[in-house]
Amino acid sequence: MKEFLKELLPMKWYFVYVAALLGWLAYANLTGDRILSFDNQEQWTAGGSGSHSNGIMHHK
Repeated sequence: MKEFLKELLPMKWYFVYVAALLGWLAYANLTGDRILSFDNQEQWTAGGSGSHSNGIMHHK
């Protein structure tokens, strides 16, 4: 097992980077932050004004 860990030593910064990225994603998920959105568009909601309840099926 010790030899296996020595083989992974050159990749230590990759593992640090992946751990930091996963931590950031988990924090953003828990706090509701938006990660890759650069505009001020509101988040989608199921009961909003663009809901499907106003669709063609309800017209007579």
